[in-house]
Amino acid sequence: MAPKKVLLLCGDFMEDYEAMVPFQALQAFGLAVDAVCPGKKSGDVCRTAVHVLAGAQTYSETVGHNFSLNATFDEVDAASYDGLWVPGGRAPEYLAHVPGVVELVTKFVSLGKQIASICHGQLILAAAGVVKGRTCTAFPPVKPVLVAAGAHWVEPDTEAATVVDGDLITAATYEGHPELIRHFVKALGGKISGFDKKILFICGDYMEDYEVKVPFQSLQALGCHVDAVCPSKKAGDTCPTAVHDFEGDQTYSEKPGHTFALTATFDDVDPSGYDALVIPGGRAPEYLALNESVIALVKYFFENKKPVASICHGQQILSAAGVLKGRKCTAYPAVKLNVVLSGATWLEPDPISRCFTDGNLVTGAAWPGHPEFIAQLIALLGIQAMVPFQALQAFGLTVDTVCPGRKAGDVCRTAIHGIHGDQTYSEMIGHKFVLNATFDEVDASSYDVLWVPGGRSPEYLSRVPGVLELVTKFVSLGKLIASTCHGPLILAASGVLKGRKCTGFPSLKPVLVDAGADWVDPDTMTTTVEDGGFITSTTYEGQPEIISLLVKALGGKISGTKKKILFICGDFVEDFQAKVPFQSLQSLGCHVDAICPSKFAGDFCPTAVHDFEGDQTYSEKHGHHFDLTVAFDDVDPSDYDALVIPGGRSPEYLSLMDPVLDLVRHFFLNNKPVGSIGHGQQILAAAGVLKYPDNSFELLAYKGVTANFCVASSPGVFGVHEMITFVTQVYSFPSPFSLSIATEPQNLALLFFWLCGRKCTAYPDVKLHVVLSGATWLEPDPISRCFTDGNLVTGAAWQGLPEFIAQLMALLECLRPELDGQCASAMSVQILVPGKNPTELVPNMV
Repeated sequence: MAPKKVLLLCGDFMEDYEAMVPFQALQAFGLAVDAVCPGKKSGDVCRTAVHVLAGAQTYSETVGHNFSLNATFDEVDAASYDGLWVPGGRAPEYLAHVPGVVELVTKFVSLGKQIASICHGQLILAAAGVVKGRTCTAFPPVKPVLVAAGAHWVEPDTEAATVVDGDLITAATYEGHPELIRHFVKALGGKISGFDKKILFICGDYMEDYEVKVPFQSLQALGCHVDAVCPSKKAGDTCPTAVHDFEGDQTYSEKPGHTFALTATFDDVDPSGYDALVIPGGRAPEYLALNESVIALVKYFFENKKPVASICHGQQILSAAGVLKGRKCTAYPAVKLNVVLSGATWLEPDPISRCFTDGNLVTGAAWPGHPEFIAQLIALLGIQAMVPFQALQAFGLTVDTVCPGRKAGDVCRTAIHGIHGDQTYSEMIGHKFVLNATFDEVDASSYDVLWVPGGRSPEYLSRVPGVLELVTKFVSLGKLIASTCHGPLILAASGVLKGRKCTGFPSLKPVLVDAGADWVDPDTMTTTVEDGGFITSTTYEGQPEIISLLVKALGGKISGTKKKILFICGDFVEDFQAKVPFQSLQSLGCHVDAICPSKFAGDFCPTAVHDFEGDQTYSEKHGHHFDLTVAFDDVDPSDYDALVIPGGRSPEYLSLMDPVLDLVRHFFLNNKPVGSIGHGQQILAAAGVLKYPDNSFELLAYKGVTANFCVASSPGVFGVHEMITFVTQVYSFPSPFSLSIATEPQNLALLFFWLCGRKCTAYPDVKLHVVLSGATWLEPDPISRCFTDGNLVTGAAWQGLPEFIAQLMALLECLRPELDGQCASAMSVQILVPGKNPTELVPNMV
């Protein structure tokens, strides 16, 4: 009889565990699993994301394994499958907007198939309209969408929370895999016997991520008691893991993985209390093999003929323990020497997924072999799992960006530089920066300014003759020069600093002094020095002042800027979407504050770098730290003229916080400008400010808002024969908020918006939130498109920041700089090579 078949619905940057654990566990239990992705075919790859809750206000993200698909989406026939599994991660954000995906989910439901969905996967179910009246859970930030889609929400009390509602099973995070898999297998008619076993895992720092989590959760799903221990660590401690992958190099690559929580203390373990031992691979075995306590533990299991399963590099420990002599086994090929020298017979792992059993020993070569590895181990254990059927542009300037050896459309990679208490700055990879002009076509006389960012690129650019000639030409023509951080290295190499006052990153001092510069020691990270046509700054924190001085040097006059602006921030806010508008508004002379719930002035939020790198959705890397200026609880919103909500991943959890929603409502109820970009509109949707009561003027209850409409006669006012007084008691506001159209004309517009609904855009993955909240969706085509509707400015992504900032300035009545009577757009600025720090590229957007 053919095995039962399950369809795994994949997408780029689905959560790593949430794809591979069910994929391999279900196969190990005897089901056939097909993994598909819209727009891709069998053999193609989906990139995954490693999501970790590690002390920040939301999860962090790094790049995970590459996940190979084994079926083609366009060839799927829902009728041929018994169940559908929807992983979480970020893929559901965009998959929820793919018509073919929505149709497929709807088909599975209409056929009465079993559905399992985890974490953010439920976004797809909501988009398909299949959760109305169903009881379900999810990762908490998905709650507003599920509730809006008519689901009965169950608050997850733990990360492992799982909810069963007939043929729908949902879980909050990957920690719920064991229960989710167990329910799913049972729903397909599965029966599990002989599961009263205790299994011990020997762990260590940088063991392979899949090789610990997949077998660990698979055995838990079968009902086994599974413990994980590590020498010198105790229950509740964690081990960092490593993502080992095959990416076309001569050996595997390595990236950081999840953190793995230990369940018992190594020194407290009594091996006689366990039925089997599992040894994951990765890099941990190479040092664990030197630990006598580990060796003694392994020997115990062999001496007592208890099952032992070891995969990949785990056999280094077996070799060191002297238990392989006369055995037949395999391992990752790089460990062959250890195995052979220990007296074992080598079994070639061809293919790499091949596993072998020799007596009480199961060995595998690498994580692609997990289904067979787990199946052979549970056979040894006597377990049966029977599934019978298985900022300058915003001011109006034209900015060209060039790099020697590259042309318009080419990309420069950037670096994230941060100072976090070490003796120098740290570095990580940042955004990819697209050039819009060609270096070899530059005519210095056609530009008004040269801007030289810092980072590490100046180290090599200062040795490129064409770069030095270009700088010299700008100086000889009397053009303005602006440079920050390490950028002055190029100025020094060009010989243009002699006798000039300047600053830079402190480590540049010896070079600049040797070049004849009059060095100014930076007393802060924002230190900026102006000397005639030269403006230099210490770090990217000085960019507001350097931009302001540059605009002034160009003859700019800025008016209407005495404004106070508030930014709502959170952990893993998008790096550019916070910093660029923040520094742009500062450079205009605005007072700008940044706050985050539960944090204080001087605290920081980690940021996320979201980029487009050829996948079906954006990638994420760690960004800079963004410093907060005020304590959240000390803020009086009446003191501020406008609110800005950056995107990234922070909005999905900020949208669950009542104090944040109350703050947002204040700005809308008082008709103050609000700018929101990217995923920021998730907060607006949750605050209920994108949907308005209908024209019935009846008592309305929406998300806790009570609105009373009173109609009275008032002929002749604005051609309206009735005066409508809108009185509302909103959330935590102490007194009613009232509007009288007859006496305050500006309130006519506000009431109109309240009655008719907002028009806005957002990052496309947020469309579902926007539409379900009652707004009119405006397609961001191109992705840089921004829109203003009354007091609201919305944008889709950081590429639109110039337009976003310009529209916000217009609402704030901040005039664009007038440069010697010319429109600012007549001026040209050349940015010479994106530096290695993306924050130093702020001027390109300003």
